[in-house]
This record gives sequence, C-alpha cells and structure tokens, in this order.
Amino acid sequence: MAWHQILDQITTQADTRENVLTDGTLTCQYMDLPGLLDEVAAVLSANRIGAYTCLAVECVNSVSGGLLLLTLLREGISFVLVPPAVTSQIKPIPHFCSHKITVRGGAASLSAASFLAIESNPEFNGKPMPGGKLLLRTSGSMGASKLVVHDHLKLMGNAANCVHKYNFSAASRCVIPVPIAHMYGFGAEFLPAVMAGASIDLQEKTNVLKYLDREKRFQPTIAFVTPAICEMLFKAYKKPRTCYDVMVTSGQRISEELFRAFDPLISGRLINQYGSTEMGATAACDPGDSLDRRICTIGKPMPWVELRIEGDTGSGELFAKHPYGFEGYLDEDGEWLHKVEPDGWYRTGDLARTQPDGSIAVLGRADESVNRSGYLVLLSDIERVIEQNDAVGQVAVVAGKSEGKRGERIAAFCVPRTGIQVDSAQLRAYCFDVLPKHAIPDEVHVSESLPLLPSGKIDRQALAALIEQS
Repeated sequence: MAWHQILDQITTQADTRENVLTDGTLTCQYMDLPGLLDEVAAVLSANRIGAYTCLAVECVNSVSGGLLLLTLLREGISFVLVPPAVTSQIKPIPHFCSHKITVRGGAASLSAASFLAIESNPEFNGKPMPGGKLLLRTSGSMGASKLVVHDHLKLMGNAANCVHKYNFSAASRCVIPVPIAHMYGFGAEFLPAVMAGASIDLQEKTNVLKYLDREKRFQPTIAFVTPAICEMLFKAYKKPRTCYDVMVTSGQRISEELFRAFDPLISGRLINQYGSTEMGATAACDPGDSLDRRICTIGKPMPWVELRIEGDTGSGELFAKHPYGFEGYLDEDGEWLHKVEPDGWYRTGDLARTQPDGSIAVLGRADESVNRSGYLVLLSDIERVIEQNDAVGQVAVVAGKSEGKRGERIAAFCVPRTGIQVDSAQLRAYCFDVLPKHAIPDEVHVSESLPLLPSGKIDRQALAALIEQS
C-alpha cells in the first residue's frame, strides 16, 4: 500500500472521514483532504516542482504544514524537512534542493496560495534526486549534523509499528506539541495518527496555558511529549487526567524522580520511547508494563526490529537492525557520505544492558564515558546522582579535552529548581558526599538554563567548549 492509498482510505471510510486535523485556529475533516491536497499539488506544479526535484521544507505544527507534508508523500516528491529558522541556528539549504518552501504561520484560510511561500534556491546545483525520499538533519549533538535519507514507503512500516505499539485507531485523539519537523513528531506520531485515521491536534510553541486549554477542549487520548513538557504539566496538574491511553516521551532522558511523580497523574500511562533520526521508533515498553520497567528500561524492540549488545558481560554497545530504518547519509551537495551496511546493522553509540526479562536498559552514550583513575565513568551515571539533589532541576555532565589530576576533565552544569537558590560550592560538596572519588566532577556550574539544539536536546558541544575556555 502507498501513501495515496492510505489517504484515499481515511478520507472515504465511515469511521474516519469525519475525524479532524486541527491546530486550534484552522480545522479540516479527513473528507476535505482530497480537494485540499489537490490544491497544494497544483501550486507545486505551477512552480515546476515534480517527482524528480527535492525541496527544503520549513514546516510548523499547523494544519497548513500537515497538508503540505501529506501532499509531498502522496505525490512522491522528495523533501528535506527543516525546523523553522532561528536566527542563531540557520542552516544552509542543501545545494541539491531546487526550491525552499515555507509554510506561513497565521494563515486565515486553508487556501494553498495563502499559506505557501515558494522561492528558488540560488545555490541549486542541478543534481536530480530520486523521488519518494525524506531527508532529515541529525541533531548534531555529538558532531557535525548530517542529512539522513529515508524512503517514503519505509516510513509506512515505521508508522505501522507505532500504530501497533500505542494502539492508534480511528477513535484516537492525538495531540502533538513536539515539532513535526523532527522524526519523533513526524514519524512516530503524526504519520501513525494519519495512518489510523485518528483526529489530530497540532500545537506550535506550546505553553502550559495553551496545552491545558486545548487538552480540555480536545480531550486527547495519545500525546507525544518531551521531559520538559512533562515537568510543565506536572507543575500545572491539580488532579489526575483519565483521558490518556498513553503518553510517550523521547529524546532527552526523563529523570526517575519526575517519572515517578508524573506517571500517577496520567493514570500510569507514561512510556519512554527509544529511537533516533536514523532508525525512527526502535523500542518502547507497553502501557501495561510495571512502573519500574517503564522507568529503567526501553522495553523490547518494535516488531521486526532487532537489537544486539556487543559485550562479554551482558552489557556493551547497542546495535540496531531496522527494516524500516534509514538508507544512509548525504552531504550538502547530495553525494553519499555513507550507505547502510549490507547486513543492515546500525551502531547506535549507546551503552546498554539486557535485563533478566529480556528488556533492555540504556546506560548512556558510549562516547559520553571517560577513564578516570583506571575506572570507566559514565557521565549519565553522574547526572542521575546529581539529579537526586532536591535543589537541582536539570543537570548535564560533560567531559573536556584537557585532563585533570585523575584523568579526563569533567564538569557538571546544573539548573536549580524554580524558587530554590543553590551555589556551585554547595553542589560540589554534595558530589563529594555521594559520588565515588573517581567520578567527582572537577567543576560544578550553576546557571539559569542549558543551551539547546534545535531538536530540543542539550547542546553538549557548547558546554564542552565552555570547559576549555575556563
């Protein structure tokens, strides 16, 4: 089945055709999609955009953005999905993109002519691109970002896995406050929700008041969030929510303390999903799993996905084999940097351990570990210990290139909880009390916030650079 067949199905079936796609301002029913997508396709055709071109698409969480993405999938047009530009983080348009399309915010209607801004790429190198490809930039959290290549049809397999895991159905009501410009929001919730014919509420730049208002009106049953949104809602909820069948978090690790505190407020339905820009949704617990299992593990692989751990003691580096994963990496000129190995195995860069029940616990990044006084120290372990301090709301531990007395230099960057004052000397003293000597950071910094990448992950490279400057 292709995307045009799925769209034909959800727009004609009795149990889905009246379901809605909304952003709080504009709303359309699935039965309206054929005409709306035809109009978008006509605008693209008028600009000589076809199956063998590739577009850079700057997309926001809106009905207009959703219509453009569904049109590109239906027509088999390749596109690079990029988040809305932030002045300090503008990325160049890849040279193999003939045009850049921006979805205008605040459109008053669903007329494609009113919400699409199309401009030619002056740096276009004329390279033809095969149709039916989605390209996403990696976060760049561990080095220079690359362009990840996915196939439109394989995205369907990834989406079908999520439909199965999270029980998407025509009766589901899915709120998406995370960017659909990233694999998490696009591949793991938006596309599965569309595939199931579920109603969808897209939220752009959500805040606590907006989320609570839309939650009351929309009554979502499925939500994909970040740890930051979980913390925001934990502070705002005055009583448990019973509407959710599942709430999924991914990306930056959610602290055990927040997980245990927030989970009861959504009736024990919180799940941490494991995946990446390359692999999409790779593993997750089931909503009915025990609290400890959902906190401490990533559960078991999605259907047809294989995970293996290379190590002699039950723990080691985690590798994934995903039939619906990426094809490889391109550079800015459209040349292949790397293609997936013939055996299909992908090195995730994470350290993991198999649990007795067969589920997998991710210990941290393999490249976020250091050797100190002969001991292997996981920076994520230090973070977990510091997070247990009641004064600390968020922490990131990074290593610098220079060395201290015990080996590689370590620094902890801490954000205090709201309304609590704490200084670096107090937190460093705490580290001496609770950490083994070889794991104590050489320095502890207290700040109001941590630098973030466009994906929402902590910018650890920026923090590591601060160590070298000090």
